[in-house]
Amino acid sequence: MSERRCEELFEAMVESVGVKAFAADMGLSTRQIHRMLNGVQPNPVSRIAACMACCEGFTADGVLDFLCQQRGGYFVAMPQSLAEANLNAVKEAAEAIVAISEGDSVDITVREIREAISALAALERSLRPAPSDAAP
Repeated sequence: MSERRCEELFEAMVESVGVKAFAADMGLSTRQIHRMLNGVQPNPVSRIAACMACCEGFTADGVLDFLCQQRGGYFVAMPQSLAEANLNAVKEAAEAIVAISEGDSVDITVREIREAISALAALERSLRPAPSDAAP
């Protein structure tokens, strides 16, 4: 992610509630927020992007999924190929069915269902033509 995009996203976050409210909720001073907005120190979006670049993909995906869950969604990683998307969707759906049928713990069942949904969503995205390929 480009540094400029990180700055834009952070600025939008702060503007959505105002500097004072944002600073208070973050446990920071308004001066610290202004320093981040002015690029004097890295903002949280830049820092999380840097963190993601420093770790392995699977770990980064887990962090992204956690952040998405905080907003009521889930992270869907795009597979490298349609064949990979097909294989992963079938595998994850089968694991979810097993968890449901065996009466695994609620946490395991929910995790398996979420992984199946994510794999199916990635497959669905892989099957759709890119917007430039679509008919007018």
